[in-house]
Amino acid sequence: MLHYQGHAVVCRDHETALDALLRAGAPIPFSCKSGICHRCMVRCIDGDVPEAARRKLPEHQQARGCLLACQCRPTGPMLLAPLSAEDSVTRCRLEAMNYSGDNRWQLVFDPFTRLTYRPGQLAKLMSERLDGECTALFISAPEDETLVTVELEDSTRLPEWLRATPREGLEFCLRGPLPVEPAEPVTPLPPEPGLWDELGGDSMVRAVLTTFYTKVYADPELRPFFERVTIDRIIGKQFAFLKESIQDQPVFLGEQPRNSHNWMVITDVLFDHRQNLMLQAMREHGIPDDLIARWSRYEEQFRPDIVKYKPWLKRVGDLLVDTEQYETCLLEEATVCDYCGDEIAANTMVRYHKRIGRLGCEACTASAAADGAP
Repeated sequence: MLHYQGHAVVCRDHETALDALLRAGAPIPFSCKSGICHRCMVRCIDGDVPEAARRKLPEHQQARGCLLACQCRPTGPMLLAPLSAEDSVTRCRLEAMNYSGDNRWQLVFDPFTRLTYRPGQLAKLMSERLDGECTALFISAPEDETLVTVELEDSTRLPEWLRATPREGLEFCLRGPLPVEPAEPVTPLPPEPGLWDELGGDSMVRAVLTTFYTKVYADPELRPFFERVTIDRIIGKQFAFLKESIQDQPVFLGEQPRNSHNWMVITDVLFDHRQNLMLQAMREHGIPDDLIARWSRYEEQFRPDIVKYKPWLKRVGDLLVDTEQYETCLLEEATVCDYCGDEIAANTMVRYHKRIGRLGCEACTASAAADGAP
């Protein structure tokens, strides 16, 4: 069984993964079907990748689970996902590196293959060995000039490979461009009330979510996103969100995914990891593959509102609110620091985080400022 973006299909003996997914109506791009164009490249999140499906790819893509769907004849179940921006690596040659003042550097370079991007998008720059990563901002448009210009986001921490002299002619790699915040939120899928009953109703959905979030709260990559949120609360919120989405019942009182995840830096790879844990939970409760696919579409649809490489501002009507800021206040009563546990005396000025409400003592505040916290 193949799972891909809310589609589930059994691959027949004579079929490749691409043929099976196209037969199921999955939105997978393709062209030559011979492994030359690489347009049908996808990532395997779970399952075994046949050697023939990956041997034409560079080592860094093989290491990330990439494969050519047109060359893949599955030997067992596979969970597949589209390529992410993290999988796109372009070799480049540095033409110039200019200091523009205020500790800001601009890099002018020539990509070996065409880059499609917009000014304002981000990219990760790395050495030829794909290490020493730094973040850069595109500031020139490809239709205007052959060479590309970017500005380093944090020019105070140049990686060693970028300190080489002379820099001109230095070859490096660019990962991305990384996606930017979409102009409009996702338009939700229409409700499918019958799906809820086919899944087993309230009790089964809640049981699957309980198993899923038990996995999430035990996962070192996902657990930090749920700091100060009890597992029972998040299960209840997700249950209500799904019930409103699928059954069209007005039971969800929280914010939509775009706002509730605005501060979370969740890459495509991490989102896929989350989806894999959900798939495991559904299977453990015996949910049939066709129902898994239909349920998954209601979660997969919000990927553009969740995946990001830097926090977004929260949208309240026409206003943009930065929730990741600190404010100061005067304590009326003594309390303890939420970071180190030391006592903070009454009538002390403290900083607190606007979103999570954490208070910091003077020492922790100074430490956070030294690490670059606003």
